[in-house]
Amino acid sequence: MEKQHAEFVDRNRSNLIQRVTVVMAIADALRAVKLIHEETYSNIFVASTNMDKMRVLLGALNTNKAKSAFYNSLKDNDPFLFEDLKPEEIEQGMEGASAQTSSEVLETESHPQNTTTVQMEAVQQRTEGRQVTWWNRDRSRTRHKTKIEELRRETGKQKVGNLWFYKVEKYMIGSGGSGTQVYIGVSEDGIEVAIKIITKNPKNIKDFENELKLLQELESPYIVRYVTCAADKDFYYLANHLCEYDLVDYMEYLRQPEQKDRKETSLRRIVEEMLLGLQVLHRAGVVHRDIKPRNVLIDKEERARLADFGLSRKLEEGETTMYTDRAGTQGWEATEIVNQTEKGGYKASSDIQKKGSA
Repeated sequence: MEKQHAEFVDRNRSNLIQRVTVVMAIADALRAVKLIHEETYSNIFVASTNMDKMRVLLGALNTNKAKSAFYNSLKDNDPFLFEDLKPEEIEQGMEGASAQTSSEVLETESHPQNTTTVQMEAVQQRTEGRQVTWWNRDRSRTRHKTKIEELRRETGKQKVGNLWFYKVEKYMIGSGGSGTQVYIGVSEDGIEVAIKIITKNPKNIKDFENELKLLQELESPYIVRYVTCAADKDFYYLANHLCEYDLVDYMEYLRQPEQKDRKETSLRRIVEEMLLGLQVLHRAGVVHRDIKPRNVLIDKEERARLADFGLSRKLEEGETTMYTDRAGTQGWEATEIVNQTEKGGYKASSDIQKKGSA
């Protein structure tokens, strides 16, 4: 049974990294039975996000016994997620988990021919002398499924840090100011990501560092999920969880005839979720400063998540307004900012504009 539990943990690695929120409770349980060391526990504790905590924890599970203990602790601490991952075949003593799936080896630049297509797509890549296993998350309903599959088969894709991507128009899903572009990619953990590629220059460095810090601090169902980042001599690569739409494209989707009956309800829910996202920001003393449809993303569950925090700024303690050079996108700036001729006075209310009646 320990072997089957371990297979469940390995098979669902990507899902576990993305979805487990009770990491410390599981770490406490494993620490109590001495299946993780104190140093590992400390590293889990200080990791900045739940996803980073899970990476550390899973990386420390080197035996079937430890993985089985993780399996049982997950079952106790997060039964809803446990049921959602459908481990019935393990409970019934079936070996089917490994028999029902095949593997795909992600090609490297030196061995591009070493690629197979799989139903479950476990991807193995030898990196710096160690074997790394990548597990895809459930992609049963994703707009980008075809492109992700095509990306995995590309022989010319790049690797920076632990991110794989192909910088061609086919995989570009967005663009912004200062030449910023966004591409579909995959992390080494198998997580499908949107990679924001930012040219290194003095202005962009400040915005990148600011956005990275805020994403690491702000974990919420209504804020886009940070995954990882990387850099080379020319660019920063900021990877967030891949969403299905931005609000502009989602509106187009809702205009389809078959969505007519749910359009109004969906839009009301989206507005509510945007406000909940702003509530998270404002309680943390953060002013977004660039709220617009392209910066509202819709995830796989059709939940709205605020994104793009490069222009966001955090108020100093006790401050209600900050005075800076004007920022934001023309046509989407707050009324009080448009009416100012020099520096803008930004406060939380600058993120929320109400259109007056005619």
